[in-house]
Amino acid sequence: MEALHYLPADPTIVETIAGWHQEAWGHLTGRSQAERIREFDPQRESDRIPLTVVAFEGERPIGSASLLEQDMDTHPDWAPWLASVFVLPDFRRRGIGERLCRRIVAEARRLEVPRLYLFTPDKAAFYARQGWQTLAREPYRGEVVAIMQFDLHLHPREA
Repeated sequence: MEALHYLPADPTIVETIAGWHQEAWGHLTGRSQAERIREFDPQRESDRIPLTVVAFEGERPIGSASLLEQDMDTHPDWAPWLASVFVLPDFRRRGIGERLCRRIVAEARRLEVPRLYLFTPDKAAFYARQGWQTLAREPYRGEVVAIMQFDLHLHPREA
């Protein structure tokens, strides 16, 4: 079974994850890979937002998810956000993405967050199966995205 850990200080792992994110969502953020690497610096902490959790198979990173204060500049009043849920293609359809999402929800609960948001261009059904509700569909940086929310008080704690 894969292990989930907070983002380690290992620069090779940080560069790897930043590369995944840049390839998957660079067109939606306008940030460079170097900017992404710098953004990970404060995400190694576990006692506050932002934070990132990484899925490992052995010592190899295979996925990640983040809890960010802000992820969509068109909705600055909504916070915080589940962001950057990514699993390497060879490891998809094994429940790793869902485990990463549940872990971020657990971290939000621990930090006394009442509600989370996310946006996705193409995975709304994946999140809906986990209890996320669609708030809107709207254009964002050249794509139509679903904006979703998860009210933690409506969902029991994970066992």
